[in-house]
Amino acid sequence: MGRFFIGTFPKIIILLLKLLLRDPRGMLIDLDLAELDSPLSRASHRTVTIQFMAIEVLEDKGHTYRHDLESFFYVFIWMCIRHGHEDVADWEESTSRSQPNKRRVRPARNSILRGWYIGIYVEIANTKRGHMVGFEYITAEFAPGFSGLKGLTEELRNVLFSRRDLAFFTGTYRDRSIMYDGMINAFNKAISHLGKEEQANP
Repeated sequence: MGRFFIGTFPKIIILLLKLLLRDPRGMLIDLDLAELDSPLSRASHRTVTIQFMAIEVLEDKGHTYRHDLESFFYVFIWMCIRHGHEDVADWEESTSRSQPNKRRVRPARNSILRGWYIGIYVEIANTKRGHMVGFEYITAEFAPGFSGLKGLTEELRNVLFSRRDLAFFTGTYRDRSIMYDGMINAFNKAISHLGKEEQANP
């Protein structure tokens, strides 16, 4: 048996089921309650970070493991769009006029992400549903520093929202391995690809 470790951070709970030297395994839960450099939601009776809530949670259809994976996905997208703008001079004003701000963060008000936290729950759910269907509008806003992750993000989107019959899917499979393995495989594929690129361009 592995050791158990529970770490808690502000509104984020990380539960590591096993801590092994070379094979750590764990579970991220309640990411729809995560706070990540974000403005307050105008719909505040559930959480101040509505932008990371799964579509079905916004529609009050309960909560399953799938919704945690979906929340993780939204955090991932948020990071790829909001951050990684070091080479863009006008995203944020510098704290000092004489020195440029090294932490370039794109304001959410200037992004398609604005629709993820403005409005009532059903409106935000419909906005997210539309963005997951027209996903090219999401990846088009990726920061230069994360443009290489567009393919990975598209694969994660397919794992969460696509079915074999091509219908848009926001439900939960009884077999958890379908989504868990799908997302893990997508990350492993991206990591392997990056490793090959580094070897080809030392």
